Amino acid sequence: MKTAVILVTLGGPRSPEEIPEFIRHFIGRELPPPALRAVSERYRLIGGFSPLARITGEQAQALGEALGEGYFCVSAFRHARPFIDEVLESTAAMGPARIQVLLLSPFYTSVTTGDYIDVARSYIQKQSFSVPVDFIHSWYQEPLFIESWVEAIRRESFDERAFYLFSAHSLPLKFSGEPYRQQIEETVALVAARAGIRNQALGWQSIPGNVAEQWITPTVEEKIEAIAAAGFQGIIQVPIGFTADHIETLYDIDIIHRQYALAKGLSFRRIPSLNAGAPFIRALKEIVTRFNADER
Repeated sequence: MKTAVILVTLGGPRSPEEIPEFIRHFIGRELPPPALRAVSERYRLIGGFSPLARITGEQAQALGEALGEGYFCVSAFRHARPFIDEVLESTAAMGPARIQVLLLSPFYTSVTTGDYIDVARSYIQKQSFSVPVDFIHSWYQEPLFIESWVEAIRRESFDERAFYLFSAHSLPLKFSGEPYRQQIEETVALVAARAGIRNQALGWQSIPGNVAEQWITPTVEEKIEAIAAAGFQGIIQVPIGFTADHIETLYDIDIIHRQYALAKGLSFRRIPSLNAGAPFIRALKEIVTRFNADER
């Protein structure tokens, strides 16, 4: 019997028609029409939908091919179909020897990775699963994961004099004591050291505009202002907090951060996301196979 690997991400709307359902599931309520139109406009600017579900499927296919005969891989999503519980059910029905839930964010926080695990465990307990299920997370220090970012940076005409601005999704400050923040900071340090980056900083992005509570800072915009004030001519943004393209890279970075940098007189480039590139798939293969070896 084979080992099933379920690759889990947030998910996203696959078409403009799916945007209302996705947003409703994501925030737990209906958005007022003006707010929904604003969200839909952001998706329109990046092509009308999110590529995340497609990319996750490509990652699952590529990982399955890399792992070989003893495995099969599928994708599941927290806020889009197929949902985590649906994929657990259909995967268990195929009779695998075991199921491994691979969280495609390498950084742990209770509001994303931890929430996905809780949803899966709740379903497993209710269904009295006979198939053993393991969870693979917090792989932010995996050497091949670090190397995949180093390769991505070097492919983009590496310039040791440039300023590299790493970015990750911010969280409310009340979550700053969770592993997430420290894990991202450690990953940035590892990538920068391995790539030989001299000028670098970490900025936090995608903070909603209407929040009253404090979120983790400094923001990307604040770091851009500091970089310009320090006399640098441009920045290269590294979306270290994300392993695939979605609205937070294609809109927040490629549109908003680019415009902000250009307005400050800086040139702007972004390192491509890892997506289903060969270096990242090698990293995921190593993560899965090493986990299995450690479990024996």
